Amino acid sequence: MLVIAVCIFGGLFRCLFLSETAIEHFDEGVYASNLWFSPEQGAEYPGRYYYAPPLFPFLIEWSMIFLGSGAWATFLPSLLLGMATIPLIWWVARNWFGPAAGLVAAILASCSDLHLIYSRAALTDVGLGFFLLLSVYLIWKSYLSLDWKWPVLAGVTVGAGWAIKYNGWLPLAVGLSGMVPWLLIHRRQFSSKTGFFLRWVVVACVACLVWSPVLIGLQKWGGYSVVASNHSRYVVGFSGWLNSFSRQVQNHELLEGTPGYMGIGLVCLVFCLLLHMIKAQKQIAIKVRPRTERSTWNTILIGLFAALPLFVASLFGISPMLGILGIEGILLQLFFAGNRTGQKQSKNDNPDPASLKRSLAAWLLAAWFCGLFLATPLYYPYPRLTIPWTISAWLGTAACVGWIEQRDTKSLFHFLSDNNKERYSFIPEISVGIVLILILCFMPWSMAAWKPRNGLAMVSQQVLSDMQAEPVSSPSEYILYTYAEPGLFFNLKAQGHQLTAPVADFQFLESLPPQVPVYLITGPHAARDPDFQKKFDQVRDRFELVKTYEYSPSLLVRLNQAHLNGKDETEPVLLYRAK
Repeated sequence: MLVIAVCIFGGLFRCLFLSETAIEHFDEGVYASNLWFSPEQGAEYPGRYYYAPPLFPFLIEWSMIFLGSGAWATFLPSLLLGMATIPLIWWVARNWFGPAAGLVAAILASCSDLHLIYSRAALTDVGLGFFLLLSVYLIWKSYLSLDWKWPVLAGVTVGAGWAIKYNGWLPLAVGLSGMVPWLLIHRRQFSSKTGFFLRWVVVACVACLVWSPVLIGLQKWGGYSVVASNHSRYVVGFSGWLNSFSRQVQNHELLEGTPGYMGIGLVCLVFCLLLHMIKAQKQIAIKVRPRTERSTWNTILIGLFAALPLFVASLFGISPMLGILGIEGILLQLFFAGNRTGQKQSKNDNPDPASLKRSLAAWLLAAWFCGLFLATPLYYPYPRLTIPWTISAWLGTAACVGWIEQRDTKSLFHFLSDNNKERYSFIPEISVGIVLILILCFMPWSMAAWKPRNGLAMVSQQVLSDMQAEPVSSPSEYILYTYAEPGLFFNLKAQGHQLTAPVADFQFLESLPPQVPVYLITGPHAARDPDFQKKFDQVRDRFELVKTYEYSPSLLVRLNQAHLNGKDETEPVLLYRAK
């Protein structure tokens, strides 16, 4: 019931107030515009292959076919994949580290501000995170089971994630780099190790087979090397690692708000309950009941100790706190995990199957967490690129909680369901938790995911309204060209203007139709593009500025910029008439 409630709240956080959300981000406009191009035009936005494989735009296209071009249709794939991530990470963390770990992972996923805002965007990163999580879990199953269906299923999910985003091969790297140290440490328990590598090879082969249509489709554009060359422009390398890392920390700090702190507060309550469970079980084991006054003070101290993550998060941010807990959880599971007796596993002992499974999960998680922690800042600091690492931080925090739960002979939920009086003595911890949550309620309300994100849609509406006032025989008899603004192009098309097309040069000036007004719309991306400025200077006398519209980018868009603008700053969208 708790997990169901967490999933419901996570779904509500992602779905409420979508009416003030519309396509805005550059990549969103590219992904959501398939429907506006005929097969003769390629059935996709020009240059779409630079930004993503075809699966995600395909999902948006069919969503729009059934639901229209509104917010629900364009964001439905991300919404569904974002909501599905919550029960999935609960299942993964529960199977890896225990019931309490599953609950904590679900809470963190449900309340993550970063995940919330990108679940409400037509971008590929939430989908990548879902398939990355599912693929790593199925690879884990592949190593532990003799059934060959698991490597095949893992390969299919890796291929699906790879068809959503070009770095969808990440589960293969995680699966191999996590398996190798696990086999080295437990080499005495396995007579043959080639079977594990063979299973990884099967996963990789199936993934490549599933992804092969994408690779074949790229051949007409010059192959994958063209895409890789384009992506290399955004690699900052080791020299820019520290600056990129610092900027990503700042990005997370700007996105974090009330849901994230609520999630950390709930995790603190789980810590309280687990610490109380261990204390109560020890009292039962030694058959000693301490004085009530001392017991009350002990429980209050336990509550304050368990609330430390919330205090640290309020000082340094939620993501750094999750990073600390994630590292702690991974280290505890790798080097201090044992059976539920609470004893450290001896090197000479043969670990039971449950310990082997948990150890493999911990090594896979360590490879995932550390690999992305090092690799993500090598790229330009787009906030959405940190979603895969953030998922590993949720699992690392869950591993920390799971390690505490493993110190006892019972799980947290079995303890709470037992009919004994000791379980009611944790009222002070709950009181501490309630006080902390009430303190959070007095903090300024902040939820980046619910802030309006329809600035380009409003500008498009104003442009069309102004065009309808032009002295032509029919409101549709004018042509609009957009330069470097897929978001504007999508919104103009979605609002009903059919004679709208994107351009990357000014060749259309050579064939202007007689007696039909032709307009050019440019925006922030064109203003920051030196190539556009160079081309436009050569034909500036062929255009007349008609009107300037003030566009207020949302935080999601502003965080992509090299230098953050002020909160209330606007950027111009310029409408020109061709002469």
